[in-house]
Amino acid sequence: MAPASPRDFSATSGNDAGLRGRLEQFGLATILTFLDLERRSGQILLVTSDRVGRVWLRDGRVISARIEGSRRVNRAAIYELLTWDSGRFHFTQADHSSAVDEVGAPTTLLLVEAARRADEAAAPAG
Repeated sequence: MAPASPRDFSATSGNDAGLRGRLEQFGLATILTFLDLERRSGQILLVTSDRVGRVWLRDGRVISARIEGSRRVNRAAIYELLTWDSGRFHFTQADHSSAVDEVGAPTTLLLVEAARRADEAAAPAG
């Protein structure tokens, strides 16, 4: 996995087939839901001002996730990536049919668990 930077987004032509945009407009949960419904395979690259994350999908299901410079991988990385509310994303379609599923959970389950964690974090202590 090569490091990514904001230049990675401008280095590709605007005519290539892919999904891209700003996390302020479409959060990762929305992107994952769409790609799950469409049963897409490929990689989502997420870039903020100081962080880079990657999510790999097979048939819409998250099979792996990483955050560069972090020990968090797979489920822990997904839960953190779902909290990112600014930056850019870029989905590139690719065949990951032979890749190992390191997450072992449906995308919907990951999203529900992330929402539960966010609710718990926002709840007042007491």
